[in-house]
Amino acid sequence: MTRFTRRSLLQAGGALGAAALANLPFRASAQGGEITVTALGGIWEEAVRKCFVAPFEQKSGAKANVLLGSPPQWLSQVEANPANPPIDVIISTPDLAIEAGKKGLLDTFTVEKLPNLADIPEEFTKSLDSKGTVFDYGVAGITYNKKTVKNPPKSFKEFVDRTAAGEWVASVPNMTYAVTPIMLVWAMAKALGGGVDNVDPFFEAAKRMRKNLIFWGGPNDFFNHLSTGEADIGIYFDGRTWAHVDAGADWIDFVNPSEGGSINAIAVVKPKNAKSLAWEYINVMLSPESQLQFATMLSYPVTNKKVVYPANIAKRFTPWQEAHFPPYEEIAKVRSQWVDRWNREIGG
Repeated sequence: MTRFTRRSLLQAGGALGAAALANLPFRASAQGGEITVTALGGIWEEAVRKCFVAPFEQKSGAKANVLLGSPPQWLSQVEANPANPPIDVIISTPDLAIEAGKKGLLDTFTVEKLPNLADIPEEFTKSLDSKGTVFDYGVAGITYNKKTVKNPPKSFKEFVDRTAAGEWVASVPNMTYAVTPIMLVWAMAKALGGGVDNVDPFFEAAKRMRKNLIFWGGPNDFFNHLSTGEADIGIYFDGRTWAHVDAGADWIDFVNPSEGGSINAIAVVKPKNAKSLAWEYINVMLSPESQLQFATMLSYPVTNKKVVYPANIAKRFTPWQEAHFPPYEEIAKVRSQWVDRWNREIGG
């Protein structure tokens, strides 16, 4: 759903006056009033600074340094120094969070530590074994060019049948893209009667469509395929689609397949032994005020149940109950097998 890059370190602010020190939380004062948090690049970094860092700093009197990079890099840094992790709050994909949790690298999320967690549907925390929670998500479905596709497919099955029949050229993610096993292989297999234990329906469908498929390796590639006419339709993210529409590409639109697209989520985790001040930052991330602002900036839905979206963006968002929550842990176990099979049977 998004490109992973984020964070450049900020330095702590100037000296606090006596009055400010009197109001500064003990934890912030005791730890130097400074934590390191992560952000994805581009508009993501801007949103993190505006929606999370700014209110946290205002409320706590502490400083949040923003680090850019990638979830695998950040978690590797924590694993290299678990007793004194260099990062206090990490944004991650759920599968990596689950893996890090199983290695004992992450703290457990509870309502006692995070009051706003009470307003996050428990599915988003349980799916990570409570070693974090999902704070925003997108749905991978069907994005199409309205000028060339007048009657878009309403389901994955219809998408497969009409692509195989040569009605259009479709652009789908390649297996080199990190989320492809979830957003394409698993989601389509499930829609066509299979699942984690049986992805034959996907591979059979891919073979039928193959002569009318092209592949994208990154989200910008997909948009380029549609804008140049190389493809008319494909599998893509709702939030990315709306971002392009807002930027002027009003000729594209999005359909959540009737079987339900896959939820592609972003989670937040706290490394064990990270500064306790991190809990305050994460609680801000989960607050309805910060989440609403974040959703408005990025055109992706958030997870706090108290968030009420403006009408202009509410109509765009797919409720998570109308999509499918991927079994991340199960997919991780068979991911390499799917990659090998893709290389043998599909290529591209």
